[in-house]
Amino acid sequence: MTRGHMFIYRSRFLTRGEVWFDDQPDGTGVDWIYHRQRSTPLPKHRSKPFYTLLVDLRKPRTQLLADMDARTASRIKQAQETDKLQCEGCDARDPKVLDQVEAMWNAFATAQNTPRLERSWLDQFSQAGSLDVVAAKNRGGKVLAYHLVYLAPRRARQLIAISPYQAVPSVGWRNAVSRANSLIHWYNFVALKERGIPCFDFGGWYPGSTDIRLLGMNAFKKGFGGKLVREFDCEQPTTLKGWIALTMAQWLTRFRRARPFAVAGQESKHDATQTEERKVSAAFR
Repeated sequence: MTRGHMFIYRSRFLTRGEVWFDDQPDGTGVDWIYHRQRSTPLPKHRSKPFYTLLVDLRKPRTQLLADMDARTASRIKQAQETDKLQCEGCDARDPKVLDQVEAMWNAFATAQNTPRLERSWLDQFSQAGSLDVVAAKNRGGKVLAYHLVYLAPRRARQLIAISPYQAVPSVGWRNAVSRANSLIHWYNFVALKERGIPCFDFGGWYPGSTDIRLLGMNAFKKGFGGKLVREFDCEQPTTLKGWIALTMAQWLTRFRRARPFAVAGQESKHDATQTEERKVSAAFR
């Protein structure tokens, strides 16, 4: 394990550190540490599984394409040749870029009554120089999708994919956005491979069988090939205050699950940490 960058988040009462993959904390004083996607559970601390899909970028470009299913390869080709979409790298340190991403996210959040974007989460990646932002634009220069990726030495990890909100999206719009997202993934595969990053992480995989929307997201990701792996998110309290906060949060979760009107046998999205909602809500406690 290596000593990597630790992101620091301060709330009114707590300070949280966050490290990714198998990196070790850097020694900064915090109340608790969130270990994201460790290869193994953290001994003597609360851990929960996190499933994700990894693509080996060390393969030749021809093999990366060959590993995709025919529908995915066709979407990429159509985006390039028919839609004439262009992918552009954006300045992730420019607040205006993240303002646009935030506005797109919050338009969906307002319409669907879901959590707004936690901007402080993205700002940490941006300030550390670890954020990559790519936009897919049509011939008129309109953005059809943004992808935000966390860059680590051994892995690039998808954080957010967002498109402009449409109250009643047409089939044509949905298909155009799907092609734009497919093209950005291919663009990122090539660009990250050239930068020497050996692995692309799709940022989550739904292990359940009942949520049709999340199963559809699984199918979209699987179209690019890759290997499904199980990793672990771990919570490590480092002060008494941190231990109390995490323990209370755990008790609250158990109470909510035990409510008498809970549907028996229903899969819990709290456990499915790889859902898209959970994936982009990193500053979650």
